[in-house]
Amino acid sequence: MTRPARQIPTTRNTFSTGRLDRLGRLRKDTERLAVHLADGERVVIPICGARVATSMGDAGPSIATLEITEVDENDLWLLGEIDGTTYVAIDLDDDGLDRRDLPDDIRWSGLREIAAMLDEDDANILATATGLAHWHRTHRYCGACGAETVADWSGHRRRCDGCNREHFPRTDPAIIVLVTHDDRALLARNPAWPRGFSSVLAGFVEPGESLEDAVAREVKEEVGLTVETVTYESSQPWPFPSSIMLGFRAEATNDALDPDPEEIADACFYTRDELAHGAVGMPPPMSIARRLIDDWIAEEDA
Repeated sequence: MTRPARQIPTTRNTFSTGRLDRLGRLRKDTERLAVHLADGERVVIPICGARVATSMGDAGPSIATLEITEVDENDLWLLGEIDGTTYVAIDLDDDGLDRRDLPDDIRWSGLREIAAMLDEDDANILATATGLAHWHRTHRYCGACGAETVADWSGHRRRCDGCNREHFPRTDPAIIVLVTHDDRALLARNPAWPRGFSSVLAGFVEPGESLEDAVAREVKEEVGLTVETVTYESSQPWPFPSSIMLGFRAEATNDALDPDPEEIADACFYTRDELAHGAVGMPPPMSIARRLIDDWIAEEDA
């Protein structure tokens, strides 16, 4: 079967950018930012550890609003603006505010558990907020001299006054790939996953690697296959805690699987019909892993 020419995806992956204007030029200018926040509508998003504050309505969870008056503006992290509303986040663990002060209609939620129920804008905003929260918690001290760092640039930089180094939020690149051969797709199970569940292969990009090299290496290491015609599909922010999943498709030169037992409990090639009819449990719809599989299945009717 000839694969149709690839087009830019019309449907965004969960957590993807959506409509958020990140207001990058205002991060460094505290005076302009103060005027911007004073002149427009502002929503403060409380973060506590890896959890976010959400309101639960009939249509599902949404971003909770919170009025905070006893906090330094420098403790707020600028997330961005949508339709004239500016979103900022604050880590309640950091500033000592009592978590029990949240209104009754607001609850703490893990982003992973509610992501599939959020609309596109809320999912992206909360992914940005939790990603920044993780970075601030893990970069309180300078990796070069050990001195304590100070947050500035509206939460998008930490400064070390000990050695004058600047530290910026990091995102770990990881490839995720659907491997095919003779019109079948490869799914595999990690030893930590329950029996009957499988997904596509994935792994972090190593220093000195291109993305295509990372795809070839991960497939070779995990299942012993050589791949060719590696093509990019789409990407997805994955804030658990700080990755960007870069989705690929790759064609294997053969189907002689040789799984690494430390990484792969079992692996198998499946036809579209087998996957469409539940031959194996698959990743949740919000994941790019499922997007890669569903897109491949849909090509049968293209």
